[in-house]
Amino acid sequence: MSVAINSRPLMILRLETSAKQDIGSTPRGTLTIFPVTGGSFDGERLRGKVLGGADWVTAHGNGVFALDLRVTLETDDGGLIHMTFTGVRDEANHYFCTAPRFETAAPKYAFLNRLLAVGMGEVRPEGPVHIIEEIL
Repeated sequence: MSVAINSRPLMILRLETSAKQDIGSTPRGTLTIFPVTGGSFDGERLRGKVLGGADWVTAHGNGVFALDLRVTLETDDGGLIHMTFTGVRDEANHYFCTAPRFETAAPKYAFLNRLLAVGMGEVRPEGPVHIIEEIL
């Protein structure tokens, strides 16, 4: 059985972070928190700014990092969106993939509550950038 997975662009998410918080070695791995202090997002159906949040990054001994991001987005017309994602970053293979989810009470953006998305990202000098696609 062959099934094609189709997607369409949802947004490009750019994050601004402040100094990391090194929690240290925990039972799950080495935990570092990256506070998200701002940023922006832009897509055909939504755009706006990142109000804040954080990314809880757990380093495993094999060079793989588990990501756990939680941020609040504000659209350019005032809608608030809670965005979370889990993901994997593999430094050796330059792999950075996420599974974003969204929650909002804003009627215009209610479609976000029902969709599944995937993201590919990279850490740039100005901060992390994620290209997020909606799975159709």
